[in-house]
Amino acid sequence: MKKHNIILWICFIILLAFRLILKGDNSPYWLVLALISSGLSIFLLLKNKLPSRKYIIISVVFAILSMVAYLGYQQNPFILIYGLRAGIPTLLSSFVVFSVMEKQSDYKLLSHETRMSPLISILIAILSGAILSVINILISGQEINFQFSLLKLLICFNPAIYEEMACRAIFMAFCVYCAKEKMNLFDIITMYFMMIVPHTVIHGYELIPTLMLCVLFGFPFAILQRKRDITTAMLSHGIVDAVRFILLGI
Repeated sequence: MKKHNIILWICFIILLAFRLILKGDNSPYWLVLALISSGLSIFLLLKNKLPSRKYIIISVVFAILSMVAYLGYQQNPFILIYGLRAGIPTLLSSFVVFSVMEKQSDYKLLSHETRMSPLISILIAILSGAILSVINILISGQEINFQFSLLKLLICFNPAIYEEMACRAIFMAFCVYCAKEKMNLFDIITMYFMMIVPHTVIHGYELIPTLMLCVLFGFPFAILQRKRDITTAMLSHGIVDAVRFILLGI
C-alpha cells in the first residue's frame, strides 16, 4: 500500500474513532474533519506552494462566502468568528486544490473544452440538483412547509463551498498529487472513499442512513467533481440544500 493511502486511511480511522466514541449534539466531528483537511492542505502547500494570483483571489472569495453564509443562521456579526471554522479550512483547501490543479491538470474548476462547456456544466448541476432535491425531500419524511427567504439561500454557500472544497476536493487533490501520473485501482478506491464517506460520517447519523447518504448524495457529488468539474458539484450541492431549507426549514 502506498504511503499516501496509508495516511488517508489513518485519518479516516481517527475520524471514525471520534464518531464512535463521542456522542451528543456537541461532538466535534466537523472539527476533526476540518483539522484533517487543514493538515493535508498545509502539507500540500509546503510541497506545491500557492496557486496563481487568479486562484488565490478565488480561494479568498470562497473562504469569505463560506463564513458569511453563517449570517443566514444568525444575524449577528460575531457569528463570523464561529464561521472561521469553515473559512480557514476552505481557504487552505482551496489554495491546495487549485495549486495541484494548475500543475497536474487532472481535474477542473469549470470545464472549458468548448464554448458550450460552462453552460453544459450549469445544466448538469441544475438537473442533478433537481433530481437529488426530490430524493432528499422524499427520504426526509417531513411535511413540506414552504418558507422562502434570501437568508436561507445565503446559508447554502456554506455547504456548497466549504463541504465541497474542504471536505471533498482536498482528498481528490491529495490523491492526484501523490499518485503523480497514474492511479492504480486501490488509489482510485481510496480517493473516492475519502471524497464520499468522511463527509457523510460527520453528519452523525446511524449506519444505514449514513450508507444511504453516501450512495444517494456523496457518490453523485464526488463523481461530478472528478468527472465533470468542481463548479458542477458545488452548484448541485447548493441547489439540494436550498430546496431543503426552503421546503423543510433549516
